[in-house]
Amino acid sequence: MSNIPQHINPIVAYHSHIYFTAETRHIAEQLNEELQDLFKIWDYRWLDASNGLHPTPMFRFAILKEDFSRYVEWILTRRQGLNVLVHAITGNDYIDHSYLTLWLGEQLQLGLEPMRKREEERQAQGVTNHQSDVFLTGLDINQAGKIRYKAGDDSYKARNITPQHPTNS
Repeated sequence: MSNIPQHINPIVAYHSHIYFTAETRHIAEQLNEELQDLFKIWDYRWLDASNGLHPTPMFRFAILKEDFSRYVEWILTRRQGLNVLVHAITGNDYIDHSYLTLWLGEQLQLGLEPMRKREEERQAQGVTNHQSDVFLTGLDINQAGKIRYKAGDDSYKARNITPQHPTNS
């Protein structure tokens, strides 16, 4: 795949990942509470350890498209040194995580190779209108702000079912 996408799907919402360490977890917990007071979030996940995609612990959530600029302005001043990734949700997880990104703080090295390979396979098979699970999450706006999450919550564990969303995104 080229580094510059030939086609970019419409943006339906945004994901944000807030990265932390054991020493900065208290900051992440504070941000987690504050952002839920100010924004309607959904598609929540808290990871206490790195995984194949994310190199450090983090929590993620989806935010409404119309909250993008307000969220970016808020997190710029509130992140207290934490690294933050904000990316589009378009249906192409690889492009969303590699090209349609905004990093605040240090740009971390994500484990994008499996996503890239899956996207290349789809393209080779002629699949042009793939809607990733993250994309479908972006369309589930009716869930925004209906659940209050606390540090350590994981919506997939709480449902006690197989995640409908990639476990590493």
